[in-house]
Amino acid sequence: MPNFSYIAINKQGKEITGVIEAADAAAAQRGLQSQNLLPTKVKQAGTGALVSERKGRALPEAKEGKRRKITAHEIIDFTRQIATLLRAGVPILASLETLSGQAENPNLGEVLIRVSEDIASGEDFSIALSKHPKVFSGLYVASVRAGEASGALDEVLLRIADLLKRDADIKARVKSALRYPTIVIIAMCVAFLVIVTVVVPKFSHIFDKIGLDLPLPTKILIFIADAIFGYWWLIIIVGFVVVFGFRKLIKTKAGRLWWDGTLLNMPLFGPLILKSAMTRFTRMFETLSRSGLPILQIFEIVSQTMGNEVLARALKKAGEGIEHGRGIAVSLADTGLFPPLVVKMISVGEASGAIDEMLTNISDYYEEEVSRAVDGLTAMIEPILTVGMGGMVLVLMLAIFLPMWDMTKMAQQGP
Repeated sequence: MPNFSYIAINKQGKEITGVIEAADAAAAQRGLQSQNLLPTKVKQAGTGALVSERKGRALPEAKEGKRRKITAHEIIDFTRQIATLLRAGVPILASLETLSGQAENPNLGEVLIRVSEDIASGEDFSIALSKHPKVFSGLYVASVRAGEASGALDEVLLRIADLLKRDADIKARVKSALRYPTIVIIAMCVAFLVIVTVVVPKFSHIFDKIGLDLPLPTKILIFIADAIFGYWWLIIIVGFVVVFGFRKLIKTKAGRLWWDGTLLNMPLFGPLILKSAMTRFTRMFETLSRSGLPILQIFEIVSQTMGNEVLARALKKAGEGIEHGRGIAVSLADTGLFPPLVVKMISVGEASGAIDEMLTNISDYYEEEVSRAVDGLTAMIEPILTVGMGGMVLVLMLAIFLPMWDMTKMAQQGP
């Protein structure tokens, strides 16, 4: 078997070189990994330039012809890994080369290769990342730029990873809380449609033959069944137009502003959305502030990542107030959207010169509030769904069994 020269990173983070015997470059890389070494370059003895680990194996994308979406957790893992390598003294190019070769998602691997190529051509890491806005957000790029300027890129990357992890956890908790009621509501709708389209028509024929004076619940169900059978095509068209129109509406600035405002004012969900937004705002504010970015730039970046147009505009308005010489707390209070607790604690942080610590305290507090709100929402939705299911069952029973009781009375009375 041929020999392969390699450059690898050991467990102590030091770069080492050596030679390994293997069938091919991919086998050589696997052999190095089994020795707890992180290969960055591999070449066959007697050949020219070193072969990158990425080129030493077939790309899953090339085999499958599919592009996988890059998830938030993959970005988090990449950020932690490159921060660890940089802290160990591994150069940025070698770190990217290594991580691109180890990426399980081929799409992420290709993005990292392009980033490393841009860096090799002389561009900064932040500029290379900014060319992939669908993968690396404006917050991510701005933080990296601040880390490059301060010389503490590894620390900034670790803070970004922590921020992204907390944000992903909050979103996962909210989705988990909404999963159960969504399934129950869908099941209720399916059951109702089955009863209306299958059960009710059979009974309606019997009731028509007998000539019973039907109660109101039965008339309503029969009307719904007739509408579904007679105008099913119109219902589908109207449903499609409503869904398509709504999606188009919320893509416009005015529509998005209206919908986000509606969400904030919704009972049960509105307070949860606001608390989640406060957690994200304070975490991002604290991360960018520790990175050394100016306040105005921080507000501009955070406003683009809030996920709610109403709050984003409020932050931009607050940024304008700060630009005109007003304090952070006063500018936030003027928007009328930020809770008094947030405004008060930021005011205290401004006065004491410890705004970063105050932002950490606020984000920790609201993170716990979000957890409690999610648990409370779950506990509140369950009885509401139970009452709703009971009401639906009661209406269906009355609609079906009231006429049957009338039929029984008629049979007992005789001709």
